[in-house]
Amino acid sequence: MLELYKRIGKKIATLRKENSMTQEQLAEKLSITVKHCSSVERGLSSLSLEKLIYVADLFDVSLDYLVRDFSDEEQEYIPQICLELFKNADNKERLLLKEYLSLYQKIKDQGNAASS
Repeated sequence: MLELYKRIGKKIATLRKENSMTQEQLAEKLSITVKHCSSVERGLSSLSLEKLIYVADLFDVSLDYLVRDFSDEEQEYIPQICLELFKNADNKERLLLKEYLSLYQKIKDQGNAASS
């Protein structure tokens, strides 16, 4: 669980910095102490689900983005360009990328069904 907290905290810290926000400002928006905010960003504690949803909305990312991650083993099968596209995309662009991948999967499934 600690690894999950670290991953989430790192993402929150990155999003906060990318949005030119201080820990004090984020803590105020979340109605938590600066100490707790710092602890979350370092992965030593976590936020409630309600506050995670607020963070996702605040920074215009999905909750999935905050809490999910690929393991190192899984990442070796994903082309670097795909990782970079998702990493550098805003929420709207991520949704579009997911739509493209879903469309690819449908086309692939139809091709497999036709060849059977």
